[in-house]
Amino acid sequence: MKALFNTILNNPFFRNVTTLALGTVVSQAIVLATSPLLSRLFSVADFGVLSVFTSISVFFAVLSTGRYEFAIGLPENDAKAKLIFLLIVKLGFTISICYFGVIFLLKDIFNIQDSAGFLKERTAWLSPVYIFFIAVYSGLGYWFQRFKKYKEITFANAIQVCCTALFSLIFGYLHVKSGMIFSLIIGVILSCLFLVIRSHEIFWKDFFKLSTFAIAKEYSSFPRYMILSDLSLTASQQFIPIVFSVLYNTTIVGFFAMANRMLRLPNIIITSSIANVFRNEAIDELRDKGNCKNLYISTFKKLAVMSFPIYLIIFIFSPFLFEWFFGKDWLQAGYFARILSALLMVEFIATPLNSIFYIVEKQKLLMWIQILLALGGIFMIYLGYSIFKDPYYSLILFCINSLFFNIVLLYYSYNFSKKGL
Repeated sequence: MKALFNTILNNPFFRNVTTLALGTVVSQAIVLATSPLLSRLFSVADFGVLSVFTSISVFFAVLSTGRYEFAIGLPENDAKAKLIFLLIVKLGFTISICYFGVIFLLKDIFNIQDSAGFLKERTAWLSPVYIFFIAVYSGLGYWFQRFKKYKEITFANAIQVCCTALFSLIFGYLHVKSGMIFSLIIGVILSCLFLVIRSHEIFWKDFFKLSTFAIAKEYSSFPRYMILSDLSLTASQQFIPIVFSVLYNTTIVGFFAMANRMLRLPNIIITSSIANVFRNEAIDELRDKGNCKNLYISTFKKLAVMSFPIYLIIFIFSPFLFEWFFGKDWLQAGYFARILSALLMVEFIATPLNSIFYIVEKQKLLMWIQILLALGGIFMIYLGYSIFKDPYYSLILFCINSLFFNIVLLYYSYNFSKKGL
């Protein structure tokens, strides 16, 4: 047993995953600990407004980087990688300014009152700010991944989550209605500042005056294929609150948001860390061996063994746990969690392994699968509404659609791991 334990500790894959996961575990433990307080400081509808804000912002944040962050780890030359990061900063700033202009036109010129309620809130003006810092944070994160500096990434994630939770509590006690949105932005800004301080070598004289046209053209396959693909994936994940708010109300969105917030903790803690390490290890194996089949199978087994007991417990006990943990007003969120658990168990396995699509440059195929996933998901939610007029049926049909396409993604990613580049 001791020998096995030492082998695991000395395994670079496990060591890197543990490094990434440790800070995330601590930060998500804080999220878990503060959630019962937040559920009593803010209303269910407040959580719904937060969910709509983040869904719309995260959707447009996909455009803000052009998905060039995935290219940062590819050049052998560090100067090229720095130019890619500069390109991301420029794109993020440009997209944010354009988005600010769109909000101004819709909100103040045309006085559009959207069904989701996003433009009704003054916090809509903060969305471009949040989008810009998401772009910067994403670029910095992949810069650190390039050099396998997982400790810095872990600490930055912890700063973001902990500061968001802390300021949410402060604003909650001060009765600031949109306090959770303000806290979200403060958290991402502070995490960006930390990474900038820790990565000052990424900047050099006249850095922001350099032309990025050539590097944008060289890696143009990333925005050409991945933007539409990732927009579709993001739509399938983030548009659920928006569609629910249009078809039902913000209270239903609040129940879904809390269920989704809690159930995605295992994914946030574990799969993001595994995905980052798997991506780097897979690139190395493909360069050395021409395939990464063994790494893929090994990672698949680890993910399956971890996911099944976690989500089985959630499926059985979630209604009781939500009512006890957050208060009797949140029982309905527990039933939403039970429905989501089957989908998230499969996503837990599939999401890290989907990195193989980017590595073997099959972004176009991924794009089409995710477009179908998004369209199917929106259709299924509407189908549940039109036939049953019930959010539970909408969510069940959405999960069935997502399960099917996640299995399709696993099928293709496994085949690509065998064939290689």
